Amino acid sequence: MLSTVGGGKALWYLTRGTGVMALLLLTASMLLGILEVKRWRSPRWPRFVTAGLHRSLSLLSVAFVAVHVATTVVDGFAPIGWLDAVVPFRSPYRPLWLGLGAVALDLLIALVVTSLLRGRIGYRTWRVVHWAAYACWPVSLVHGLGTGTDVPQTWSLALTGVCLVAVVAAVWWRLADAWTTRPGRRPAGAGRNAARLVIPCVVVSVVMPVAIVAWLLIGPLQPGWARRAGIPSALGSKAAAVAAPDAPPVVPSTTSAQTTPFSLPATAQIQGTRTRTTGADKQVTITIDATLAGAAPARLAIVLHGAPLAAGGIALSTSQVTLGPAASPAAYHGTVTALRGPRLTLALAGPGDEQIVAVVRLVIAADGSVTGTLARQGSSG
Repeated sequence: MLSTVGGGKALWYLTRGTGVMALLLLTASMLLGILEVKRWRSPRWPRFVTAGLHRSLSLLSVAFVAVHVATTVVDGFAPIGWLDAVVPFRSPYRPLWLGLGAVALDLLIALVVTSLLRGRIGYRTWRVVHWAAYACWPVSLVHGLGTGTDVPQTWSLALTGVCLVAVVAAVWWRLADAWTTRPGRRPAGAGRNAARLVIPCVVVSVVMPVAIVAWLLIGPLQPGWARRAGIPSALGSKAAAVAAPDAPPVVPSTTSAQTTPFSLPATAQIQGTRTRTTGADKQVTITIDATLAGAAPARLAIVLHGAPLAAGGIALSTSQVTLGPAASPAAYHGTVTALRGPRLTLALAGPGDEQIVAVVRLVIAADGSVTGTLARQGSSG
């Protein structure tokens, strides 16, 4: 964490918390939906309780998803816009995994809209959309595993495992019931449909969990996942190799900056590493060593120094920033003038006394890898 202001961290924690709660609520809604389809009931649990609870939890999950999306966009922890939240695979930030989140959101929106218009569109149309909305759960699960910063944590893995096991068990229970139901108790014409659907559903319900676990082991749980998942291939192919994280800060050199012209792009993608060290005086130094991808790759080095905060992050006291191409890594140099969560405002001096203000938005993964964006706000000189 880099935060020095509580507001930035509050939004970040709210984004993570609502994402976890949305998954739990969607899981509960999925289980109750299966119970409702099976028309399960008991003397202490009549069917209308299942139906009412299923409807309430579904609406509550929609509310949590809405808050999750809103806080993600407003906080700016990741470079995600409002359009990216609803148009799948549009964002340059982790396009596949964020795109799956947009797909899940669109399915929820379709479910809410068709439920409100159920009397006008007819039961059959509503039913088709309702069944399609069940795909929201696995899509949301993979989205969370692909983008979540807490995935490697033990509690997160345990929670994900419980949700996965619960849904798979409920699906198998439902399929077993469909397979063993006597033909005489099925609706007319349902026998052949049940026989055709049960076996493919069993195969999918076995293959999907195994595939998710295998992908989790070779993907999100491996070091460097944030870099592999966070940069579009078009940009990643142009990115320079990330410098060593323990490299010393570059001392600004006016001569090299003037002899090697370099133009800072309006926007650029960032990827690199973050290291955190504590000195003998208990002061913390955070070093971000990254590259800017693009037609003219450049190195960005940010060094932050200050006292540690009880809630995480540091109270910034001094900073140093250098930015430039490999031949002139200090073409621009300056300091961090504002630090709010993962959002850093940089004041940089460049060739010919050019003054630049840039905003950096960072995403720091649990393994220390960093992705994000740099946007130039203005210049003079």
